[in-house]
Amino acid sequence: MGGFGHSYKTLQDKARFHRKRAQYHLDRAAEWERILSEIQQLQRLEQVSADAELPKLPRPKKTTQSQGRNDFARELLDQAAETGITPAEIRQRANEQGFPTPNNFPYKLLTIMVNKGKARKDNVSGRYYPTPIILESGRKIRLAD
Repeated sequence: MGGFGHSYKTLQDKARFHRKRAQYHLDRAAEWERILSEIQQLQRLEQVSADAELPKLPRPKKTTQSQGRNDFARELLDQAAETGITPAEIRQRANEQGFPTPNNFPYKLLTIMVNKGKARKDNVSGRYYPTPIILESGRKIRLAD
């Protein structure tokens, strides 16, 4: 009977083989439907009802008088005049104070401040320091002074 992987003696043997194979796949499909149904039941049990009141997380309490994250970052830079500060430390402290900060926020702010001459970067440590202002008398002051 050419072209088939099985050699069937009769057409009835061929039909019997395919009925048996179809029944096997129907049984597997029924088993998978039962498993999916059980999974869906478990998911429904885990879902919170729409009427339930979800607890809201309290926002972090701001302990700073800064109105925004930029002012807060400038204050941190001035406070860390001796030791310097990294962008990661600024972002971490701003998040602790409840200021929403995207990942590039401190880097962009500090780059702008460096370009304007208001801060300097130590390329070895990666820390940023406020640039002191030199008065005509030769006295150096920081912006916070």
